[in-house]
Amino acid sequence: MSGELTVTGGKYGLAVSLEELEEGAHVLETVGRDVAETAVHVGATAIDPALALAGMLAPAEYLGAEAAILDCAGSHGAAGVSARVLATAEATRAAVLFYREGERAVEELFDLTVTSVGVTVGASVPTPALAIGLLAPLVPQLPIVGDPISAAALGVGLGLGQEVDELLVDVPGLVPAVADGFDGLIIGLGLGTPALGTWLRWRSGRLGAAYPPRTQQEALQVVLAATDGIALDESDHEVRVVPHPVERGRAPRGVADLVDDSGPTSGGSRVRVIGVPRPDDSWTWVVDVPGTQTFTPQAGKTPWDLTSNVLLAAGRQTLTTKAVARALDDAQQRTGSAGRSRVLLGGRSQGGLTAAALAADPAFRRRFHVTHVVTAGAPVAGLDVPEEVSVLSLEHTEDLVPGLDGADNPDRESWVTVEREVGDVLGPDDGATDAHASEIYTQTAHLVDESDDPSLVAWREDAGDFIDGAGGEPVVIDYAVDRVPITSPAVAGSSP
Repeated sequence: MSGELTVTGGKYGLAVSLEELEEGAHVLETVGRDVAETAVHVGATAIDPALALAGMLAPAEYLGAEAAILDCAGSHGAAGVSARVLATAEATRAAVLFYREGERAVEELFDLTVTSVGVTVGASVPTPALAIGLLAPLVPQLPIVGDPISAAALGVGLGLGQEVDELLVDVPGLVPAVADGFDGLIIGLGLGTPALGTWLRWRSGRLGAAYPPRTQQEALQVVLAATDGIALDESDHEVRVVPHPVERGRAPRGVADLVDDSGPTSGGSRVRVIGVPRPDDSWTWVVDVPGTQTFTPQAGKTPWDLTSNVLLAAGRQTLTTKAVARALDDAQQRTGSAGRSRVLLGGRSQGGLTAAALAADPAFRRRFHVTHVVTAGAPVAGLDVPEEVSVLSLEHTEDLVPGLDGADNPDRESWVTVEREVGDVLGPDDGATDAHASEIYTQTAHLVDESDDPSLVAWREDAGDFIDGAGGEPVVIDYAVDRVPITSPAVAGSSP
């Protein structure tokens, strides 16, 4: 097992945020004004009539007192301190403003560049290739039937050829850049084929999507508007959640147990909910969300598919998020531990995306006390997970999936991102999709468990109730999740 970890964010990550600098500037300004007011009061004693009257009786002492007062209140005293503190406050504000404006300018320039490239590429797509792309929803379902072909299936599902897949190992930054320019690609397709552009505008207008799109998420909304009723659409389906018998299992003893496909928290293609009774009579809950099982763009029986991926990336609710909520609620009701029991959500790839999307959902957080999220190889940077939820994200530099949202994870105290270069682990003919493999992420998770990086040590301590292996005998419940037509009688009475 090789590869050093690069850790960003966390308790010992970014030294100080811009918001904290702004708050510090406000405190400095308040202190500076208070000191200035003190200087005025001290200076006023120099012209106090009582002091002048006393000076007539002791002129030498009077002159000494006057000098001391002026020294205390003047440029070398309170007034000077006040001026320097206020100047520091203003300089801090100016630095924050300068940094923000510079950062905004760089981001706008980069966005403009990648969008322009996307427009150019989209406008140059030949009509035959475009026709093939439009027929893609008609291709047969492509299931993932096992680890030996999972990487190949992922590559096909993302439309990658072997050459491109291998290229992305050497140029990992290409995927985030292309993803960030997806709005430009959609615009370019409409410009290159005007009839398509007119149709996209019409479809988008019918369903309330912005056209032309200005962001990746808006571009995905346009795609969903275009495919509505044809593909990437589960609106005429419901979810069926069937619990399996309650079992006894082992509590996780580290991050690796949360990531390993054969670990105690993994339910395979099912949602697994593990409840651990704690010594203080409380419960902790670990929910493992499955990853992508099929890449068909048509909503079928398996909800862990391309449809759910695109819907989640577009900021939509999915049947998979509804299924996880039902499963967790059922498990808590069975054990009588419903309430404010602490919850950790985790998953790899689509599972991590679903977990983070649930943590970002205010309605879900009102129902369940989500405190931690663990993701592996998931594009979660664009999700608005609140700061009170602690996130640990594992990402491989050569893995294309985490970069599909075209953004970096937040650099903050409650979000730790662990990056690892795995090029030396991959074989000579392996590509970017191979860097997404579960077993390699499990290796990375073991490195996280062994790391003495202070931010990782702090995260493990904070998540101790979930990964210390302590507590009573865990309750383990697996839930089979199917997507079924709304008219199907199988929906009624079969979900918890």
